[in-house]
Amino acid sequence: MRIIRLSIAFICLQTGLTFAVSTEEQINRYINQVEIPRLSEIYPDATINITLNNLAALNYLPDCESKSIKISNQRSDATKRTSYEISCESPTWKSYIPVTQSITIPAIKTITPINRGQIITKSNTDIGEVDISNLRGHIYTKKSPPYGLVASRNLRINTFITDDLTTPPTLVKKGDSVLITASSGTIIVRMNGVALENGVKGQQIRIKNTSSGRIIYAKVVTDSEVLVNY
Repeated sequence: MRIIRLSIAFICLQTGLTFAVSTEEQINRYINQVEIPRLSEIYPDATINITLNNLAALNYLPDCESKSIKISNQRSDATKRTSYEISCESPTWKSYIPVTQSITIPAIKTITPINRGQIITKSNTDIGEVDISNLRGHIYTKKSPPYGLVASRNLRINTFITDDLTTPPTLVKKGDSVLITASSGTIIVRMNGVALENGVKGQQIRIKNTSSGRIIYAKVVTDSEVLVNY
């Protein structure tokens, strides 16, 4: 009797291991055919690695008669940790497996310290590899560099630059002489003015019309021109 019991135990264990491998293979197929292509579309130049955690738990799942399980990502917007829901219709069961993702992209970083208010250029930056889950904010890349923007705080060397660390440069300063362009349909009128406050590109600031003395709001276009639409 003891020998029979041992044989049955071995067969059950072997069956469980076979199913675990089959389930793991299906999950890996889902990763390679669904998740990595999906993430590659969002992050075209990224190196993507996905690791399954707690694989031992698969050994305790019942065999799926259809031999095909359903898999779905529970947090498709996650960049670091998520979980996959795996389920079977016959017999009916559902389980979850934790997943760790690594999404590494080439991004712009400082190669010298950059002081607050200093302009970010090619000469004080370079390209480096970074896991986006370690950063907050929008990452600047070679295709969308931060050149011409200003550091919003002191940046140490090897700091990856995000939009949280930058601000647009001041194009018009208080007291600057500017050309006011006013347009209404096909009619365009230009007049001289003086900026009453600092402004970045696209910002509405107060401008004093030099001729009339009237104060108006106009949008900063360049370092010497503002626009008024009527």
